[in-house]
Amino acid sequence: MKRILRRTVALIAAAVLTVCTQPFSAFAEDEDVLKFPSGATVSSVMNGWKKIDAHPENIKKNNTSSANVSLVFHGDEILYTRYYGCTNIGEHELADENSVFEWGSISKTFTWVSIMQLWEQGKIDLDADIRTYLPDNFFRHLKYDEPITITDIMNHKGGWCEKFYDSTSEDMAAMPSLEEALRNTEPAQTYRPGEVASYSNWAASLAGLIVQRVSGMDYVEYVHKNIFEPLGMKHTSAGPDFTDNPWVREQRMKTMCYELSLHQSYKENEDGTIEDGVIEEYKSKGTCMFNDQLYPCGAITGTLGDLATYAQAFVNDDHPLFQNAETQQKLLSGSSFYGNTDIPCFSYGFDVKEYNYTRTFGHTGATFGCVANMEFDPVSKFGVVGLSNCRDDFPNSLCSSVFGRLKTKNYIGENYEKTDLTPYSGYYSDTRTHAAGMGRFILYMDAFSIDGINAAKVADDVFLEYHSEEWADDTIYSIVENSDGRRGFVNSCSEYLEIKHYVPKLCLLAGFMLCGVASLFILLAKRKLNKAHKAAPLSFAHIITAGQFAKIISLAAMISIVAIRVNGDNDGLTKTEGTVIGVIQIICLALCGLALLAAAYSFISKKKLPYGRIRSLSCFAGNLITVSAMIFFEMYNFWCC
Repeated sequence: MKRILRRTVALIAAAVLTVCTQPFSAFAEDEDVLKFPSGATVSSVMNGWKKIDAHPENIKKNNTSSANVSLVFHGDEILYTRYYGCTNIGEHELADENSVFEWGSISKTFTWVSIMQLWEQGKIDLDADIRTYLPDNFFRHLKYDEPITITDIMNHKGGWCEKFYDSTSEDMAAMPSLEEALRNTEPAQTYRPGEVASYSNWAASLAGLIVQRVSGMDYVEYVHKNIFEPLGMKHTSAGPDFTDNPWVREQRMKTMCYELSLHQSYKENEDGTIEDGVIEEYKSKGTCMFNDQLYPCGAITGTLGDLATYAQAFVNDDHPLFQNAETQQKLLSGSSFYGNTDIPCFSYGFDVKEYNYTRTFGHTGATFGCVANMEFDPVSKFGVVGLSNCRDDFPNSLCSSVFGRLKTKNYIGENYEKTDLTPYSGYYSDTRTHAAGMGRFILYMDAFSIDGINAAKVADDVFLEYHSEEWADDTIYSIVENSDGRRGFVNSCSEYLEIKHYVPKLCLLAGFMLCGVASLFILLAKRKLNKAHKAAPLSFAHIITAGQFAKIISLAAMISIVAIRVNGDNDGLTKTEGTVIGVIQIICLALCGLALLAAAYSFISKKKLPYGRIRSLSCFAGNLITVSAMIFFEMYNFWCC
């Protein structure tokens, strides 16, 4: 019901937006009437919010739901603050101005601000190779010799795929330094630098190390001195263990995190009719606190008020975070664009989002237990921030009312030209995945087709994906062709990259799985035949049997990777888990290789056995598929993930 009410508010705001056909003006025809960029008056929208807050159902839910807190500002003025739900449902602890939440990837923007501050001081060159600022021989898994610039990693175009190994620590005493943690978890570089957008927590933390080395200060200390203190953010922590702000740690211990489950419910009325609804069930996940070794990418934790203070700094003409106004303008001027247009898709580490009549900057964030959102328009000076302790309850419901919704007909006109995406048909995968190493097979399991997308042309190779539903935002993309001939669909700092010859590769992966399952049944059948003394073994039977066991174990090892990642409390496998699985796969690969040779010998040998050649051929094929799949998907490669 809470979600239904929130969606109702968004639909009302969207309805208001449809009657507004002129670009936003903070003070429209009546200069005393302040309007949101959506075109709706501030007073009318806020009155609607207040009515929703006062709804009996919402008041009732306030004590039984997770926290979802939001704030709307205009310049240095706070227009609306909403503290809804509980930081601890069991204890009925309501969220308030002292509640703290993890900000997740919004933390990255502190790194980017730090980079721009050092650039402003002439200490960093945004176009210099990052190796200029790092220890010698820092990287071990680079595929390309091209330089990687600071701007590349700010645009998430350093070329790294998603890291495979866990970077959390249970014991802070055993936590490595930032430099050591980066070395331990270095992912493979799978894309050419400056070419493919691949969102990377690891690269953002690498930028934090650069800040630390260039400034000569500990990263956490730098953020406190150059961002927290100038803005008066006294209720925010930047360290992975909160030791830089004990008050934040104390408050964070009070915040429980939740998982939301929705269940259909039915109620019979007095007249015999059935009324259906939705029951929300919140399952506690505890505090969900974690110590991330790569803390610059997501460790900042604080109050809603401090998040608003931070966001307001970017719409402040006094540019409190920078010495010169030009630096703030550059930060929000765009560093990566859609095709050949002047529409930025990313801006020096900040997300850029297009609406009908305005453009916002900011970032979202998510940790194991919390989610966060920050959006602001430096032109109109409106902004929205939100925090929640439930990953299923993203705090962006107010954004549609403030900024409107991106709709194709409002953005490029009623008579827009439809784009035929048929020439780009094929299978694509998110570049933020495991494109190398023993987790490479995951890329092929997550692939999707773009067939059926409704698209409208904005410019050459730039289009909008539009939706028939009124509540859904349309999405802007650009189509790029990379140096290796693969096409990509780019949105913000994310890219969906074409997979060449996807179906044969997927068949190879499916064949690997089927061979593992088939080997299990073959071994069971052999066991029965041996008991009945009816077995007629092939040449090198023991090696062939070992290969069948190896196929089963290899499949189990692959499944274990998926299980650990899905069900684990960490963000990847530990080094020990990865090494053990990798060594097992190497042994399995060797055994299957020997079984392949044994099956080939048995096939060409003159030994006459019932169905001998058929059995040898099937054994040869099964081992060939398994060996080919293990080599192609790098299932053995635990050292370069």
